Amino acid sequence: MPISKVPDESKAISLRRWRVMEIEVQDGTRSRHILGHDVKQGLGRASSPITDFNLDTMTATTRSGSSYKLVGLPGNSRLGKNAWSNWCRDNIIISELDVTKEYFNINQVSTIGFKRITNTANRKDEQ
Repeated sequence: MPISKVPDESKAISLRRWRVMEIEVQDGTRSRHILGHDVKQGLGRASSPITDFNLDTMTATTRSGSSYKLVGLPGNSRLGKNAWSNWCRDNIIISELDVTKEYFNINQVSTIGFKRITNTANRKDEQ
């Protein structure tokens, strides 16, 4: 019987008040990253480059193998912004662009979808 790989829980991160940023480094390479407030740890987070994004589950997988569940609506987390600023400084970023609307556009969400998203965020806030 084959053994299925169990996801590493330490790499499963739930972010609220999240944003998606596209950056460019000195050699012209572009990548996209997530920043936000880590629900479980109470810390700001900035991800490695996104390698896959599932719109149905609002989950991004990054180059490091971490899985980011985007909870609730995009926002502006002070802790997330601080983590992002540090990440950009450490990685010598030339330019950055907020591309959050490409991943979640409030104007394209149905009323039912909006309720589902906000109810998920409210449950996370109570934990």
